[in-house]
Amino acid sequence: MQSIKSRFRGRGRGGDERGQTLPLFAAGLIGLIGLVALSIDVGRLVWARTQMQAAVDAAALAAAQDMPNGTSAASAAATSYWTKNATFITAQGQNVSFTTTFPTGNKAVNITGQADIPTFFARVFGINKWHVSATGTAASQVLDIALVLDISGSMCMASYEETENANSIYLMSPGRLSIPAGGFAFPRLAADISASTGSSITITLNDVRVFTSTSSSTNRSNFGDGWNSTTPYWQRTPSGGGSPRAGMIQIDDELFKITAVNVAANQLTVTRAQWNNAANTPTLKAYHHGSTNAADTARAYIWALHGTDTAPSPDQPYCDKAAPYQATTTTNGPHEPFDSMISNAKYFTNFFNEAYDKIGLASFSSSGTINYNLISNFSTIRSQMDSILVPQGGTNIAYAAALGRRISTGSGARMNSKKIVVLLTDGMTNTVCQNATYSQSNYDGSCSSPQSPGTSTAYSHLTSEANRLKAAGVTLYTIGLGTAVDDANLQAVAELTGGKYFKSPTTAELDDAFQNIAAETHIQLTQ
Repeated sequence: MQSIKSRFRGRGRGGDERGQTLPLFAAGLIGLIGLVALSIDVGRLVWARTQMQAAVDAAALAAAQDMPNGTSAASAAATSYWTKNATFITAQGQNVSFTTTFPTGNKAVNITGQADIPTFFARVFGINKWHVSATGTAASQVLDIALVLDISGSMCMASYEETENANSIYLMSPGRLSIPAGGFAFPRLAADISASTGSSITITLNDVRVFTSTSSSTNRSNFGDGWNSTTPYWQRTPSGGGSPRAGMIQIDDELFKITAVNVAANQLTVTRAQWNNAANTPTLKAYHHGSTNAADTARAYIWALHGTDTAPSPDQPYCDKAAPYQATTTTNGPHEPFDSMISNAKYFTNFFNEAYDKIGLASFSSSGTINYNLISNFSTIRSQMDSILVPQGGTNIAYAAALGRRISTGSGARMNSKKIVVLLTDGMTNTVCQNATYSQSNYDGSCSSPQSPGTSTAYSHLTSEANRLKAAGVTLYTIGLGTAVDDANLQAVAELTGGKYFKSPTTAELDDAFQNIAAETHIQLTQ
């Protein structure tokens, strides 16, 4: 009997334990629910802090784009970016504040955000809100910038139509007219040409004497090496490879061939609608506007065939044969894409501030020159751009990089500055200094006896110069203009220094390339 009672007592204890399980489970479940509920409030706190920091950082970077000038514009930019990036805080928060301040004496903007985020479940523990705050400070870096521009011969070729595809390149341009020494007025059409006239016609110009000159020096000056002869332009087939046609002129998009000249009447007898040998297409008869009014800028230019077969190299056109000719400013021409490059390079200087930044200028072709060392007077740099004369020569990008390094680390450079080189070219590197064996000393002085050893050797020189830039702490940014650019190598040497490559297929994209470089180089978060 005793053993039976013992068994019953044991069962009684087990029943008591099962009776206690429900209260314990309920208590645990309430605690778990409380933790889950509290985690929702904690999650709101974490998200609010994350968004707050991101919002003030975005606002600071946006405002810094306008620094150090235009504090009102900077404040507006900061507010706009805060509004876009702090949607949770502004929607859920209380006592939200956002302040923008500009520390005195530097290129910085300081953004501070604060807010109270109400809780839901943490109120059980006496926590009615979370207070969150964040600060973001962005500053424009102090910069020493070397701007290096390509002035090789191809920088004028977009201005002129190639009409002869002989071994030498012959382009159509107005011709360099010696005014006033040569006494030849710039040839313009003085009477309309109808689209319906016959194949052989007489046209009237304001002045035809440039086409009849028998002075070899005048002919060479006006039309290039191929016309270094006493034979008048309209009768001479220029020397060199192939057989470019004598007496070719262009009015608008139509090609004409001169067959006779009447100086007294300022008239040319011409054959219309000549074939474009380079493009292998005909040109068509069209209406052309002429006028006896010298102020009538709409009247058509008379363009003549020009080119070179001796200097500087067989495939380089003479850009200095463009007219009107004024060899004291970049406004002689037209020279495209050279003219657009200069215009956009001037625009680039406006992104920086003379109180903090410095800019220097170099230009290059087969060789190159430092036009001006680092200076904080940007109008001087823009004036120096205007003093660059006509583009001509090969493309020595290695020497261009060396000139940029010498500017950014040379006279006027500062210890605390970020040093950058912005190098723009429209071609492939094809020229080196002195000889095919790279020598460091070759690129620290003048570029003597530039040679064209081949693109692989030229690129090895460029790579060596990129490594020297990197060693000097200089960042290289490259811009490739046009379609005949070595994109891969320009990108490689830029990235070797920590920089970037920007492609500009046409001059229309140049301003974007310069703006992107400005944004890359002079804004950074400092806190």
